[in-house]
This record gives sequence, C-alpha cells and structure tokens, in this order.
Amino acid sequence: MWALKKLNLEWDVATNLRVEQLNELDEFQFHAYSSSSLYKDKIKYLHDKYIRNKEFKEGDLVLLFNSRLRMFLGKLKSKWSGPFEVVHVTLFGAIDMKNKNGEILRVNGYRVKHYLGKVDDSHIVALIHFK
Repeated sequence: MWALKKLNLEWDVATNLRVEQLNELDEFQFHAYSSSSLYKDKIKYLHDKYIRNKEFKEGDLVLLFNSRLRMFLGKLKSKWSGPFEVVHVTLFGAIDMKNKNGEILRVNGYRVKHYLGKVDDSHIVALIHFK
C-alpha cells in the first residue's frame, strides 16, 4: 500500500521524465537524419569526382558502342568499334564521326567514349579503358 501511495504521489515527476526521454529520442533521430544527409552528399561528391568528362572536340579519337552487334557472338568480343575521328559536335550532343574509309556517321554522344590507345600507320593497338 505504501508503494502505491508513493507512486501516485510522484506521478507528475514520472510524466516529466517520460516527456524528456521522448524529446531526447526526437533529437537523436534529427541528428541521425542530418548526419545521413551529410554522408550522402560526401559520397555523391566522391562519385562525381571520378566520373570522366565526356566533352568531345574536333579531331579527337573516339570509340563507338555497338549494341546491335549480333554477327560475332561470344563472350570475349568487344562491343566497342573504332577508333573514329570526330568531325563535328552539335550543341545537343550528337557527334559526326569519320571512319577509316572517310564515311561520316552521326551518332548520339552517349554511345561514344574517348579512345585511349595508340594509332600507328600499320596497325591499331587498342587500349580500351573499361569502367
């Protein structure tokens, strides 16, 4: 009986303690959310820092991604063909390229990447940088 009276007398102290605990939980959740957004910003910065810039200019050598390559089936066949020489770049990202025969192709800039190999007169040594 004494314990019940003791608990009933300190009811407002118990409620204040519980409200303080709930406020602490809300503050903890707020700090966790803000730190997670900071983490996401840092990871996005690091990811964007290592993305290569795809700005092409006339005279660059590029490789073309050929997704419609069905003639040579196999795991080790490369879908990148080229190198091609950039002739003209439009404002919206379309690229005019010239192949070895002098034919000019117009392709979307998303299907093209910079060629990182060496071009000799006798043969082409392809050093393709896969990402």
